[in-house]
Formats: sequence, structure tokens, C-alpha cells
Amino acid sequence: MSTAPASIDRSLSRRDKALRARTCVGCGRTDEPGAMVRLVLSESGEVAVDLAGGQFGRGAHVHASPRCLASAARGLMKNFRRPIVTGPRELAQAIAAAADRRVAGLLASAARTRQLEVGAETAGKAFESGTAHLLVVARDAAAAASVGSVMHAIARGGAVAWGSKAELGSLVARSEVAVLGIASRPLAAAVRSAVMVANGVAPSGGSTRGNDSRGAMATEDR
Repeated sequence: MSTAPASIDRSLSRRDKALRARTCVGCGRTDEPGAMVRLVLSESGEVAVDLAGGQFGRGAHVHASPRCLASAARGLMKNFRRPIVTGPRELAQAIAAAADRRVAGLLASAARTRQLEVGAETAGKAFESGTAHLLVVARDAAAAASVGSVMHAIARGGAVAWGSKAELGSLVARSEVAVLGIASRPLAAAVRSAVMVANGVAPSGGSTRGNDSRGAMATEDR
């Protein structure tokens, strides 16, 4: 049997990847766009974060890491061909804030479309049965994190830490919620990605908003 079609497919795949590849303005390495954060220049000349990748205008990409952010300003000036008044701390804060907004928006979308399992027991069981693809555990919900099914999800890399019980509760019209389970696989993947971005720009793996543990549970998908 001829292997030509498979060889052509592999060649096209490599070419497609090469065409999609972007250069990090911090480290100068090329990577998939999904592995970096897109930055755009606003009309006022400020650098804005485009996590969803839908904003128009000239863009630049940077890895969500303190090391790349430390060198990003120089790369941004070269990319945008104009002075850029920003620093690594400002970029990290802007990226973390954008990631928080994206997570909140994605969870709100999941709530509107009834793709959330609410509460530690319910969400944990949904994860074990395969109907929830990611658990979002409030950072101030230590007791909920000790529930057997939730602990199992954490051990399997199926949970991220984000927000407070009050923030999660506000998404489902409750005063407080400790754990939410996301039933939509695409939404779960998008939430995980945004949480990892926020966690990635924090110094020493911490948070840009203090000593919370946002994203500490985020590892591989199920």
C-alpha cells in the first residue's frame, strides 16, 4: 500500500503549524498561538490583553511567564514600532485581570446554558461519572476540597482553584457555592486555559493578587 497520502498529510500538518506559529516578544521563540497570550495596541496607545483572540488590530504574542514578561516591553516596541510605556508587573496584572474576567464570563455562559453542576457533592459525583469535565473550587473552600469525590478530581488533575465562594455563588444566584462542575468540554478547556494563564504570570507560581492559590490545582485534562 502506498504511503504517499499519509506523507502528504504530515507535510500539510507541519506547514499548517508553521503558518500558525507566532514569535514571543519576550523570549523570541516561536510557538503555537494557543500557548501564548495575544496583546493588542489600543487606539489610545495602551497595550490591551486579548485572551479570546477576537480583537482587531496589530497584535503581538507573549508566553504567560514572568521571564518572558520581563523582556516583553522591548519586543513590543519593535513589534508595534512605537514607544511602549509598560513593565512586567503591569503586563502581569493586566493579563491576570483579563484571565479572571474570562473565567467569570465562561462560567456565566455555562450557567446560562445549564452546563454547571452546583455544590461539592453534586459536582464531584458528576466528575466521577464523566458528565463534568472540570471542577472549579473556590479558593476559600478548604472543607469542600476534602470531600472524597472532589479530592479524587484534584488528584486526577480535574480541578482548578479560582474565585471565592461568594463569587461562584453569584454565578448561580446563591449566596455561596464552594464547587462548580462544568459539563461542557469546550468551556471546561477554556476555563482551565484562562486559569493557567493567570497562574503562569504570577511570580514564583503564586498570584498577582496576593497569596491566594488561584490555579494551584490546574494540571492535565481528563
